[in-house]
Amino acid sequence: MISDKVHEQRLLQKNAVIVTDYYDQGTTKIRSSDHTRVDDVESGVILAKKYYMGGKLLHQETEFNPGMLYSFIFPKLEDGRVQCPNCGGIGEDALFSDGCPYCGAFYNMDYQSELLGGRNQSDYVLAEKKSLLLPLILIMAVCIAVGIFLTVTTGRTSTVFDYGKGALIGGIIGCVLYLIYSARKYKADLTGKEMKKKREQDIVLQRFLKDLKENGLTMGTFVNNLNLGLRDYYFGSESSETRNIIDFDVLDYRGQNLTSQDGKVYITTDVSIRLVSAENSGEKEKVWSDEAVKRIRMRKSDRAGTGQKGGLNIVKCPYCGASIDLTARRCSYCGTAFLYERPLNIERVADL
Repeated sequence: MISDKVHEQRLLQKNAVIVTDYYDQGTTKIRSSDHTRVDDVESGVILAKKYYMGGKLLHQETEFNPGMLYSFIFPKLEDGRVQCPNCGGIGEDALFSDGCPYCGAFYNMDYQSELLGGRNQSDYVLAEKKSLLLPLILIMAVCIAVGIFLTVTTGRTSTVFDYGKGALIGGIIGCVLYLIYSARKYKADLTGKEMKKKREQDIVLQRFLKDLKENGLTMGTFVNNLNLGLRDYYFGSESSETRNIIDFDVLDYRGQNLTSQDGKVYITTDVSIRLVSAENSGEKEKVWSDEAVKRIRMRKSDRAGTGQKGGLNIVKCPYCGASIDLTARRCSYCGTAFLYERPLNIERVADL
């Protein structure tokens, strides 16, 4: 796929394979970076990622945000194969990953439906806080009444002393129960404060969704282009910071803010990200992960829109008419350079 190509090139360079398990509508779906298993995922959450180098399992991640949904659906024929729109050749989708093996046309394969971590709201509610005075009165009243009743009905006498003893016993039990209740309530109040913060974040998120809609964008466009832009950033560069990174996962994104400046639309967001790195120098192979928080700035493109759809797309060079690979940024026949931009493009990635 055009959206996977830069990632697959890095994995090939490191001799690494990633196998991802998704939970999708009651079943487990598996997708492997080497295309040995490419189940369609309609709306799934990640259960686990396994990292192999040289056929050996070296690392595994199992902690993922259950609020992030993923979708990978590629259009196929009824028998599960794909067809070249240029010559009509038919085969497995992996056969067409580098172009048509029959006519040589370049393809820009992409998913019919793709969602890389979509979410419309946080799964939190604001806890309702109530006074502790009313529970104190009720607990003490019930315990004292029960204490008096049991003392009088089980004792031999029913004097004022017996009533007082029953009230005292009931009061002591009531105090113990109230301390237990208030401790649990205090803990709940702490959780409530955290939930209030999450609710405030949801307000920011809902405002962001409204701003996206007003600018012709969607949440799916935002999360997809965020992830695809991060792929370009981490896998498309051989800098000392990125050359060993073979995978990443956006664990959370907060504080989304859409602004306009000089006729341009910008989106700023804070992203919690897990970076998975690998080394295969000599006989030494290892895979490890680190977590970081990044502030990312994205810009809405004025030039995006090649008419690309899900499936096999043939995009022709505007100068010579040959089919071109959008990820190459240059026509392989006439050498003409061209610019391919997504609807949203990452301009800056900064540490926090």
